[in-house]
Amino acid sequence: MRLLNLLTLMFAVSMASADTAEMTLLKTDPEAELLSAINVFRQGELDVALDMVEELLSEVPNYRLAHLVHGDLMAASAGRPLSFEASSTLSQDSIKPLLHEVRQRYRGNGFLPTQQVPAALIKMTNAQTHAVAVDLSLSRLYLFENLDGEPRLIKDYYVSIGKNGPRKEVEGDRRTPLGVYKVTQRLPGEKLPDKYGPVAFPVNYPNSLDRVRGKTGSGIWLHGMPSKNYSRPPLDSDGCVALTNRDLMEIAPLITPGITPVLIGETLDWVSNDVVLDTRREIEDSLDRWRRSWSEENTEAFLSHYDESFEGRGMDINGWRENKRQVIPNSGDISVSLSNVGLLAHPEEDNLVLVTFRQHYKSAKFSSSINKRQYWRKTRDGWRIVFEGS
Repeated sequence: MRLLNLLTLMFAVSMASADTAEMTLLKTDPEAELLSAINVFRQGELDVALDMVEELLSEVPNYRLAHLVHGDLMAASAGRPLSFEASSTLSQDSIKPLLHEVRQRYRGNGFLPTQQVPAALIKMTNAQTHAVAVDLSLSRLYLFENLDGEPRLIKDYYVSIGKNGPRKEVEGDRRTPLGVYKVTQRLPGEKLPDKYGPVAFPVNYPNSLDRVRGKTGSGIWLHGMPSKNYSRPPLDSDGCVALTNRDLMEIAPLITPGITPVLIGETLDWVSNDVVLDTRREIEDSLDRWRRSWSEENTEAFLSHYDESFEGRGMDINGWRENKRQVIPNSGDISVSLSNVGLLAHPEEDNLVLVTFRQHYKSAKFSSSINKRQYWRKTRDGWRIVFEGS
């Protein structure tokens, strides 16, 4: 090759990104500073680009990717049109992950469909002040705030994921899971090994749906970087989602254990707000008909909302039907109401939605108020429940 591999790669990726959709650039630092320097180089301002990268390195001296770009720009400044690999003192094994990182950063840095949201964020509960959505194909984490149940993007960040990519199935496969999760706790950095950074947030993998499907493993976290590193290559964790320490500390105050949802998809599907609202109305209507049939003690109408593949509370659909046909007619004066309803679609499975709510139940014999979760799937006969638990 007679051109600088790194900068040629940048140009090719930027052209591909521009062709896919109408995008708008949201800058972040210091990632945006590095990418800006590369764009300045492409415009023929080599000396300015060098100054920009050198200033960046003075602020972030452990940014390995910036060192790599600096070396390439120095080679160009010396009039040596050598390939990136030939001019570098790093081994090929070290270069390839960094080339992957720069490609992912350039593809994902703030390029977002305008006037669109992830299809998975259908409705946030009142308690979910923020939500996290991760696009593994772009090595990107998106942070949203809750505006009356609707998500509004605050910022996006580069992340590293499992060494073997997405679709975690078993313990030790070094893959990142796909699905709808929530943060379970906050682990302070002083109680963790240095490799996890200043704070870590475990998520509830395997969740109830994962366990039904036989998935195993544990220890999937949102966490940071070792103190010696600014960032890591895109495929570099044991399955966790890893941010730079700077970015992690920026989002940490907005994450609430037990509440903040974390949606992880191989590729996020961005749609218009109208599409999300239509889906929301469909599911809320089905949920209300499920509730009313129970309150009216119409057992067969109630059971019609459950799919043949249903599993829940240790029962399949046949066991569930037998149980409800005994319990509902003998309860007397049933009243069911729901509050704090949340709707989050599975990022990788079409028409599969996690529905969460507070269920208030009262009958002549019993009353309760519990948090409940259901998975609803859209079938030929409409939306049906495939899993239920409390």
